[in-house]
Amino acid sequence: MVLQTAAWTGMVVSRTISSGVVEAVETTLDGNHPCRMCSAIAEGQKEEQDSQKEFALLKKAGDPKFVGLQPLTLSPAPQVSEFLWPSFEVAHDWCTDAPPTPPPLA
Repeated sequence: MVLQTAAWTGMVVSRTISSGVVEAVETTLDGNHPCRMCSAIAEGQKEEQDSQKEFALLKKAGDPKFVGLQPLTLSPAPQVSEFLWPSFEVAHDWCTDAPPTPPPLA
């Protein structure tokens, strides 16, 4: 709508130079004398309406009523006893009771 208003304003201004204000407004708004910008706007609106129709068809095709669902089967959860836990032994070889002396320098 903003583009169309700008086009009409430009048409009235440019047509007022060669004819009167009343005639310029009449020829601008009658729809029989479109300018290049009006034609481009009309073409863009037509393309937008066409894409809206396509979108509506795609939206309808993706409607949940038309989507086929397949049943899902789940296997039972494993029992705790079925898990194999790794054995863990603490290695005391690398542990010492006292800190190294003298303390390291920073």
